[in-house]
Amino acid sequence: MKNTLATLLLLVCCTGFSSAQDVEGIWLLDGPGTEGEILLTAEGSRLQDEYDLLEDDPSLACVPASASRIWANPNSRIKIEQADSSILISYELFDLRREIPLGDVTIMSDLPSTRNLEGTYFAEMGSSFAWYEDDVLVIESRKHAPGYIRTSRGIPQAETTVTREELRITDGRLHITHTYMDENLFEKPLVLEYFYERLDETEILLYECTGADYDWFLELNESQTR
Repeated sequence: MKNTLATLLLLVCCTGFSSAQDVEGIWLLDGPGTEGEILLTAEGSRLQDEYDLLEDDPSLACVPASASRIWANPNSRIKIEQADSSILISYELFDLRREIPLGDVTIMSDLPSTRNLEGTYFAEMGSSFAWYEDDVLVIESRKHAPGYIRTSRGIPQAETTVTREELRITDGRLHITHTYMDENLFEKPLVLEYFYERLDETEILLYECTGADYDWFLELNESQTR
């Protein structure tokens, strides 16, 4: 009885269960999104200068470069579900499954929150916890492995990076504000905005990644230099 009561109190005071029903469903990126001004520190610029898209992009090995990279992938469905004490986010890209406990920082796991269907964990997505602020679902992530917020330009993230994702429903669409905070990399926090349309679907597809390639990118460059 005590455990049941504690769970109910957590849902009422911390999760805003009625709000959770709004963000539940299957979503697809609607447009390219926007980004704020990117002001890199000397260390951030150094990491960016060392980046080689055709060699360093983790996507080539079916590894997520960052949470932002996965959220911003076009044509890949994302499923959000509410459990009793956690948020479950399933990304079609790389068959990623992200389980985020509801509460404060004390319930954040030492393990990454994201793994694929084979059970491989990805610290590039961080360790996360979540809570509700009125009708906004807030996700905070820490303990990141080095990665890239923007793989096309090598915008880096590091072990010191902290992120905040704010999910809300705006005019029937899912609106996400994703903020990257790291004084070692950025002169000011980097803010990204994404919108998603709700799909009339119940499941996402298997991605079954076996290794990406950039043949399309090489072909595009060759055509432009001819």
